[in-house]
Amino acid sequence: MKKEAIVDRIEGKVAVLLTDDEEEIHIPAWFDDMHEGMAIDMEFTENPEREKESMESAEDLLADIKKMNGIE
Repeated sequence: MKKEAIVDRIEGKVAVLLTDDEEEIHIPAWFDDMHEGMAIDMEFTENPEREKESMESAEDLLADIKKMNGIE
């Protein structure tokens, strides 16, 4: 999915972006030269492999916590 947005304003270290659909997106103001009116294109892609690894890591952590608390 691709989103095109314009930097509407910068609030401290957060940039507030507006999309063509009037969606408001808050992101860290990563770029040193980020400024109001700046056009930004973003692309989001799903990563099933990394999602699986993250879920497995969370399950392992939960199992460790249960074991430390005597819950099996």
